[in-house]
Amino acid sequence: MSYKISPKLVFTMLILGACWSIVYIIPFIQYIWYDPFKEFIHGTNMEMGFLITIYGFGNVWGAPLGGWFADRFNYKYIYAGSVILNGLITLAFVFNPTYSFAVAMWVGFAFASLFMNYPAHIKIIRSLTTDENQGKIFGFNETFIGVWNIIINMMMMAIYVKFMEGIAGLTAAMIGVAILSIILGAIVCIVLESPKKQLIREEQSNIVKDFMLVGKNPATWLVAILVFSIYSFLTTLTYFTPYFTNVLGVTIVFTGWVAILRQHGMTLLGAPIGGFLSDWIKSPSKVLVGVQVLGVLGFILLLTVHEMSAAFIIALTLILSAAVYIGRGSYYATITEAGIPRELTASTIGIAAAVGFSPDLFQFTLFGYWLDIYGNAAYAYMFIFQGIVLIIGTFAAIGILRLRRKNRPYIEEAHTAE
Repeated sequence: MSYKISPKLVFTMLILGACWSIVYIIPFIQYIWYDPFKEFIHGTNMEMGFLITIYGFGNVWGAPLGGWFADRFNYKYIYAGSVILNGLITLAFVFNPTYSFAVAMWVGFAFASLFMNYPAHIKIIRSLTTDENQGKIFGFNETFIGVWNIIINMMMMAIYVKFMEGIAGLTAAMIGVAILSIILGAIVCIVLESPKKQLIREEQSNIVKDFMLVGKNPATWLVAILVFSIYSFLTTLTYFTPYFTNVLGVTIVFTGWVAILRQHGMTLLGAPIGGFLSDWIKSPSKVLVGVQVLGVLGFILLLTVHEMSAAFIIALTLILSAAVYIGRGSYYATITEAGIPRELTASTIGIAAAVGFSPDLFQFTLFGYWLDIYGNAAYAYMFIFQGIVLIIGTFAAIGILRLRRKNRPYIEEAHTAE
């Protein structure tokens, strides 16, 4: 089936990309504005880390429960409400900038983004096109998110500078994010169509029955392992920034530019490539096998070859970063390839997210511990750890390919229905 790109589809995806981006800006604000935010809440480094841990637990309880609600009720209003609530929580936090209040607000952010927004977003994206085009739609989804990450961070920076930086500048920037969030929520109510009846679970369904149905499906756990593998890969690559400065002796400024190119540039390049490749070869799992094999080879190279120049390692890092975002543009499309029904999309991805994004709960702490104990030698442990994770992820992708052959009758039936 040909892939038709209409102005309405593009506009809808632009709005969805903006909504995804904005609900994660404040919860992860310390990634960009570490020192101003620390001053804003009068917190310690440990307290800053604890906020991320609190938020990370939202994946454990929020995403699975939110997935069931998005499958069971009208996800249009759940989604719009999540974006508006994000803005209201941000405003409340801005006018009460204490650490104790921040702890409560970070629970609120987890509710708004991980319970209400994330599962509904994935279900909405899947519903925008047919099964043959899932790779493209999720690839473009990641691209639009990357574009909006750049736009919103640039907007915040402009406001921050306009209001004389420091606490005043950060306050103004967060107010700007809150206002934009509320506006986007209102636009979603207008632009997004209500779900078709067949995309909502029947009245007699219940949360226990649905979780048992999703939980006993091996596809759920294979998708979860794939998300874990790629997300862990992305987490490991963030440590290449200190690796360049501490091991290779690259300047902080140059390392910063490489980090920007790695995070934002490779998103815009890799995600659409991953989506197109998935649909072109008609298998996102095959793309993910290639991504993970490339990652394993890259880490083996870093572990075994000791005479590489800084320029070569930086080039290798960018290649691995592109591979990560190719994977991010592909792994949600495995939901369709594994034969998961559309009406169970959000419940499945909710459970998969609880496992898939669990590196937030331990990987930063583990890597930080290794760096404190072993110094620069810790990077070898990181590379070995990540290589093992990618090998496990490769087997998960192969498992989905086996499920695809088993579920071929369902897939062909779904294509006929569409």
